[in-house]
Amino acid sequence: MNCPKCGAEIEEGSLYCGVCGEDIHIVPDFESEVEQSMQATLEHIAEELQISETAFSSGETAGPEFPQKKKKSYLGWLIGIFFLLILVLSGVLIGVWQHMENSVEYQIARAVECVRAQNYEQAVSYYIRARQLGSTDPEVGFALAECYYTMDNVGGYESQLSDLIEGGLLDQKQLERAYSQLIQSYRARNDYQTIDSLLNNCDNEVIRSTYQNLQAKAPEFGFEEGYYQEILPLKLSSNTAGTIYYTMDGSEPDENSSVYTAPIFLDNGEHTIKAVFVNQYGLVSDVVTKNYLIELKIPVAPDVVTASGQYSSPTLIQINREEDETVYYTTDGTVPTIDSARYTGPIPMPLGDSVYSFAIIEEDGIVGEVAERAYSLQLNTDISVDMATVTVYNEMMRTGRIQTPEGFAGESGIYQYRFQYPLTVGEEDYYIFAELHVDESGGSIRTGSYYAVHAYNCICYKLLTDGGSYSIAEIP
Repeated sequence: MNCPKCGAEIEEGSLYCGVCGEDIHIVPDFESEVEQSMQATLEHIAEELQISETAFSSGETAGPEFPQKKKKSYLGWLIGIFFLLILVLSGVLIGVWQHMENSVEYQIARAVECVRAQNYEQAVSYYIRARQLGSTDPEVGFALAECYYTMDNVGGYESQLSDLIEGGLLDQKQLERAYSQLIQSYRARNDYQTIDSLLNNCDNEVIRSTYQNLQAKAPEFGFEEGYYQEILPLKLSSNTAGTIYYTMDGSEPDENSSVYTAPIFLDNGEHTIKAVFVNQYGLVSDVVTKNYLIELKIPVAPDVVTASGQYSSPTLIQINREEDETVYYTTDGTVPTIDSARYTGPIPMPLGDSVYSFAIIEEDGIVGEVAERAYSLQLNTDISVDMATVTVYNEMMRTGRIQTPEGFAGESGIYQYRFQYPLTVGEEDYYIFAELHVDESGGSIRTGSYYAVHAYNCICYKLLTDGGSYSIAEIP
């Protein structure tokens, strides 16, 4: 068949010319019964005319002779009736053709017949014609999509399903069916980006929930951006399996940025957090940017009573604090944290030089201002710590507590005596030692026994404790 406009050859079943775009109207076949009836009628009229002409030409009649004028009149009537029948039959045929051409039911019926005969291209033409005639039945659309699928026309298949979804005529079950088939087609060719776009434009929560693992939604922030007066443990979350990447320097996050694994603690200052989510299929979400301003109420530095300076006698480092204040301290110059040593009472100043850093830390982790103190303690004595240590070991061997200067105690294992700090008990100064028991694995544990060596005469005593008070007792 050729195009009536440009004359180009057109493939069978096409609805438009591929060269000039002219619409092609397919004239459906007439019903066989109508065609046979028309043929029989025309043949009957032809036979009647032939008989009449033969009779007139031979001068024979079935009855008495009529005048020549009457014979001519009879022939005219037959010819008139013949043409009248032709006109009537033509009108009937045209009416039948127009009815079938404009009948949705007829187009669908012919499409079904073509599908049964596996003539899918012709079936597509009939289904399209039914849609042009105003068919809104979604099942016609699904049937048309199925024809495209059978013909391996992926573009037509996906386009038809998209039209069904966008048409707004599907019930929930049909909508789920259309999305299922369309998404399955996209997945077959690993087109996850189109799936993500499709679902982002879907306002049906059931559909979005069903296929949420195929989406790459932007990360959700645990706190809205804004102004806060507390430390924020900022949590980031995603809708499905994947990885969240973030930055805190204002740069755009990508797969080389920090990976979110635990809450991000935002303390005092301004913070700009940018985050992006990459799902298991490699889909990348939009970047989310949040700005936070944190102005914490910082606790003041603790009141350290013992001032920095040089000391020549044992001294306790003391702090004045309220009952609800928790003070932590370090001796290595670092800022205290909740993992540092906790101040519970006066601290004996160590011999030599030392630096203490104190800070109040609140329950939410806010670290207050730091109070730093530097001390230098040197006792005015000729008795050194080493001499006092030897004295303790000698006294323990004398009492039979140990058998050698190394602390060997037979079946009891090994005992060690470790210097702690100088301490004033009463009005006398002492070096304080703690007793430790060492097991076979080398681990040590304090036994709870303490000994005091006089800082000026090097005599060893037993140190007794009673709450916060100390006393000295002779060793028998």
